[in-house]
Amino acid sequence: MNRRNGITGTMAVLLACVLLGACATVEDAPRGEAAYAAIPPAPAVGMEYRIAPDDVLRIQVYHEPELSLEDAQVSAAGMIRMPWIGDVPVAGLTTSEASDVIAGRLGQRYLVSPQVTLFVKKAVNRRVTVDGEVREPGLYPFEGRILLSQAVAMAKGPTRLAGLDKVVVVRTMDGQRQAAMFDLSAIRKGEAADPEILPGDQVIVGLSRAKAILGGALLAIPALATGFIALDGGR
Repeated sequence: MNRRNGITGTMAVLLACVLLGACATVEDAPRGEAAYAAIPPAPAVGMEYRIAPDDVLRIQVYHEPELSLEDAQVSAAGMIRMPWIGDVPVAGLTTSEASDVIAGRLGQRYLVSPQVTLFVKKAVNRRVTVDGEVREPGLYPFEGRILLSQAVAMAKGPTRLAGLDKVVVVRTMDGQRQAAMFDLSAIRKGEAADPEILPGDQVIVGLSRAKAILGGALLAIPALATGFIALDGGR
């Protein structure tokens, strides 16, 4: 039964590959200029960032220090508890939207034209997985923006025999896991640009380790693709 399901899944991938253009494995992930072209700008933690459960916020109400909070943690239900107004839903909102919601509630009964500013002190969903030939593989939180070399450094750097010329970055785009390959050795020498890493990315050092971790999945290469190669079914 499992074998039949596996065959059916493989045939589906092959059919999808035919429709999209071609099939390949992780060895054929775009590299060089094609890989760099696939890296879109990173969203900043600020106006465009959307608050998530467990994030830690700083909330300041102008001229109202008793209403201001230095370390307000968003609950699992997406709420923060504010003095006077109780639980306020903020998950999924930008900092500007959350500020408006809080100001609106305060203005309904307590303050005249309250001014509220909100800052994300710790964004817990900004994490990157670093795996493969690194000293301490794991899931690492980060703030602000980081580059590929910095992500590898968070895992205590590559091992002595790591394949630095084949570092795979896996990213979910439009519901599909996609991959691109970079030369960390060239990046360290200043011979290649250091690409930006986004929250949720998976960095795998070494092609052989990437093949093992990704399970040898077929890659569907869209005919018009210029960047990442899509991994089968987002597995």
